[in-house]
Amino acid sequence: MQNNNSLNQAILTQILNNLREGNIKPCLRLGFSEDELKEINQLSFDEIYDMTHTHVPFATVTINHEVFWKMVTLARVNSEERRIIDRALMLGASIQMLNSYFGLTTSEVSSRRHLLGKEEPMGRKPVASEEQQEAAWHLWQIHKNPLDDHNTLAGLEALMLIAEETDINLTEVWKLVTSWQKK
Repeated sequence: MQNNNSLNQAILTQILNNLREGNIKPCLRLGFSEDELKEINQLSFDEIYDMTHTHVPFATVTINHEVFWKMVTLARVNSEERRIIDRALMLGASIQMLNSYFGLTTSEVSSRRHLLGKEEPMGRKPVASEEQQEAAWHLWQIHKNPLDDHNTLAGLEALMLIAEETDINLTEVWKLVTSWQKK
């Protein structure tokens, strides 16, 4: 009984948590019968300990490869989205802007800023000077051609490039481009 079988431990822990909370259906979906669940529910601490520390697993794991690769892809997409959000925040994206692009709430944006160590001053963001607006306009003319809409992720990437190259706050760049698009 020296080998700790983490699969047994993980399954029993999950089953016991579900049983304590009255959630029997997840236990049944794992393949346990109602009789087995009743028996698990009656086990003493020592009996549970023995079952979790035996070297013989009572369950097998099968890998759904299709789902696995979909999950990997989704994790990478989510990671890239977080990278874009963090970059946008560091360039001065407002709550309204991040809500528009990603549907983020005020608390989600505030939490992200806090984790990044980005303090946001109260009040309105500074307005771009005429020289900055002209530089932003020229850069927008270069970057807008392949874009159908600046309110897409590709559009956001272009706006972030403009903000980086002109040193204009990203929210201000977004407002400028939005006003230019309306004309």
